[in-house]
Amino acid sequence: MQISKLHLKNFRSFGEEGTTITLNKLSGFVGENSAGKTALIHGLVKLFGVTPNERTLEKSDFHIPKQVKIEAIKELQLSIEARIDFPELMATNQDILSRASIPPFINQLVVHATAEAPYLRVRLTGKWTADNTPEGEIEQKLHFVTVAEGEDEAEDDLVPVTPHQRSTIQVIYVPAVREPSAQLRNASGTILWRILNNISWPDDINDSIKTKMEPVNELFDGIDGVSQIRSVIGEEWKKYHKDTRYQDAKLQFSSSTLASILKKIEVTFTPTHDQGEYSVEKLGDGLRSLFYLSLVSSLLESEIKITGKSNASLTVLAVEEPENHISPHLLGRVMENLKDISNKSNAQVILTSHSASIIKRVDPEDLIHLRIDQTNFTTIVKKVILPNKTSDAYTYIKEAVRAFPEIYFARLVILGEGDSEEIVIPKILAVNEIHPDDYGISIVPLGGRHVNHMWKLLNELNIPHITLLDLDRERGGGGWSRIKYAIKQLLLNGHNREELLKVRVGEKEVVLSDEQIEEMDEYPMTPEWIETSMNKLWIQRLMRDKYNVFFSAPLDLDFLMLETFPEAYKETVPRGPSIPDRTQHPEEYAEKIKGGIIAALKNVKATGHTYTEEQHELMVWYNTLFLGRSKPSTHIEALLKLDDDDLIIFMPEPFSKLVVRVKEILQKED
Repeated sequence: MQISKLHLKNFRSFGEEGTTITLNKLSGFVGENSAGKTALIHGLVKLFGVTPNERTLEKSDFHIPKQVKIEAIKELQLSIEARIDFPELMATNQDILSRASIPPFINQLVVHATAEAPYLRVRLTGKWTADNTPEGEIEQKLHFVTVAEGEDEAEDDLVPVTPHQRSTIQVIYVPAVREPSAQLRNASGTILWRILNNISWPDDINDSIKTKMEPVNELFDGIDGVSQIRSVIGEEWKKYHKDTRYQDAKLQFSSSTLASILKKIEVTFTPTHDQGEYSVEKLGDGLRSLFYLSLVSSLLESEIKITGKSNASLTVLAVEEPENHISPHLLGRVMENLKDISNKSNAQVILTSHSASIIKRVDPEDLIHLRIDQTNFTTIVKKVILPNKTSDAYTYIKEAVRAFPEIYFARLVILGEGDSEEIVIPKILAVNEIHPDDYGISIVPLGGRHVNHMWKLLNELNIPHITLLDLDRERGGGGWSRIKYAIKQLLLNGHNREELLKVRVGEKEVVLSDEQIEEMDEYPMTPEWIETSMNKLWIQRLMRDKYNVFFSAPLDLDFLMLETFPEAYKETVPRGPSIPDRTQHPEEYAEKIKGGIIAALKNVKATGHTYTEEQHELMVWYNTLFLGRSKPSTHIEALLKLDDDDLIIFMPEPFSKLVVRVKEILQKED
């Protein structure tokens, strides 16, 4: 049993068009602050919260459209609907079927089609009406909807939910600010109250307690001064209070009823450095947070161990920011516990997080991305879309987004080819007064293989992105093949074919066909074609704001930086490569250059004919600086030798244009 869908309409940041969220056994909500993550959890709490106070609607729960004047509103309405599925009913495993428990609202189940499992629809409706008070009048109702989704509804199709039926689904809400001491008080609705409520206490427990406690009071009465203090307190009280009720004040050293004992119950922690006991209040924020989560786990375990069954048919644990106050090395343990809870047949887990350490431990298929539409201030919800599981790209993209979960929180993502981009691009942005952390920019090395799937994911989540690819001229799969690849992937991501592929042939403008795109591999690599068709046409076109695809040309980012700042990079090694004198030893020189070209272009047949003689010599240095040692360390050392002014003045053209585009995107986002 699990909640599979949640539909919110006019609830907080969810507008009048309504939003449907698909939930798994473990679901993670990610997004920027104030994107609607907490509102989503509160929607579940309003339906199935443990206490009446949690389930009560307030005026602030009703969505107010951006353009509407508050004082002009006379009435507001909202609805929150949950669909509860019973996948265990479709199981073929007899053991699972034997454990399947159908709750008492079986008569309210609906079936959409033959051979599909029945499901349940529960809907909360609220109506706010203006009156003479600031909060107005709020009416709320909870119903079963007894027709399938998509079918017309009549008034008779709404059946009121009884308190007992509602209590079979319970949402335990663990807020971002955790106060376990409050949950240790034996007040109705607290976690401790639910745990202790599972115990079958004997009917004569109070008599037994009173009998056992009498020796304790007698012990204190025998101590000098105690009886005198009791007498003084009683006499002084009578001076002020003359009513026959409550006229005797006694100094009690022990509780005489179960209720009074449970009200004073507390958890203590030992051993401590001072050989005493620590209460919850004395623990640090991190340990308090961990103990709060352990209380929830204790509740779920105790229900099974003590009663043999759960008091609720389904318990939904909704945890806000499990990372709060907890050291990173313990987050893995926290997530393992939450996953164990979600695997229980009667439990489901929902969490929100801003921590990459948490998000990378959640399967991307279980993540839900939320953002605010700035035009109307409503929440937009998107599922994380991965490639087909049978494709090679599935595992790559799944592991890639796990490795770089910060993309979910980014205002802008810059996709690079590798480690070099992670070092150089932040420095290039910083000298232009764009600090990635301040502007929410994530720079991740996922721009090479399967880049189209990264584009699709980011487009689906509506996260702006820029891609910096290596042109790899004369390398296998580089040059024209790299441009063809980018064009084909942009088409797969839905870009307008006519705008992308329109070219001038003679006096006419034509749109390239699929066959003509495939022929790009055969385009000449002559200076004329490189300058006019490759550089001035396609590379310039792909850099437009519709596509945001930039190229490190003519080879890659490493070679581009070496060519632009040769002295700074050459000084990073104590001894550079030994290059024979061209005039005195022409054969040795030619052999050295040939080896450098083959190594740099990674092709034994490479000649480097599209490169200049100066670039040929730099390829020998390229092999020493980037193929013979760590690329990041070379860049770090070289960048330390460069002044910010030099970087700005002599910045390579692709980077200058990339910086301009970053500024344009950030300005648009603002």
